[in-house]
Amino acid sequence: MSKSNLKQHMTRWATRLLDQFLPPRCLSCGSGAQDAGRICPTCWKELEFLQGAACDCCGFPFPFDQVLEGALCGTCQADPPAFDRARAAVRYDDGSRRMIISFKHGDRTDYADFFAQLLFLASYALDVSEAIVIPVPLHKKRLRKRRYNQAALMGQAFARKKQMAYIPDMLLREKYTPPQEGDNHDRQRNVAGAFKVNDKHLAVLSGRMIILVDDVYTTGATVGACAQILKRAGAKGVKIVTVARVCS
Repeated sequence: MSKSNLKQHMTRWATRLLDQFLPPRCLSCGSGAQDAGRICPTCWKELEFLQGAACDCCGFPFPFDQVLEGALCGTCQADPPAFDRARAAVRYDDGSRRMIISFKHGDRTDYADFFAQLLFLASYALDVSEAIVIPVPLHKKRLRKRRYNQAALMGQAFARKKQMAYIPDMLLREKYTPPQEGDNHDRQRNVAGAFKVNDKHLAVLSGRMIILVDDVYTTGATVGACAQILKRAGAKGVKIVTVARVCS
């Protein structure tokens, strides 16, 4: 048996042994779950997956099953985003909100791998070949307070599952901004000038497709500002992958 196969065998054995003493618990409600790092069937059913007809650009779900190829929502027609395409795994609602808030503000970093699985699902609609995965960055002030960037944790796990390049500090957040509120125009003003590309990665960025990872797509203002900066610095294109999106 090779060293790699032996390591995998030992890992599976150790996991089964641990499960005997500490049975897997649902990440969301704490009840029994079939696998560690997952949620129970009841909590899974509360998630509304976004798999139907949607805007070809931002992924906003349409209230009907069939649309013309390349159809855009009214928002993307009126004000085309700086990014190329965006997709989310689930609707941001009562079924997903509790988990996302716990992950983002409640030190529940154990959600990272599960959310990376949801990002994996969302990415099926996108061509991500030879792309670089990067997270939406946090300002240093907010990072010191929170102690971790939830987008970076998800992005790293997602890139590992997809076997893609991952550069956590490709983008820097120079401007400290208050929590996003208001409509899309207010949010755009809030993040104007907030981001810059890390100079040490400019050569790597040139001509490459970027997959930008975040937890929730609300109006697209934040990821749009990031995409604009990345393209100005030479990115071939920018595609957005998020766990959830607001659909109201």
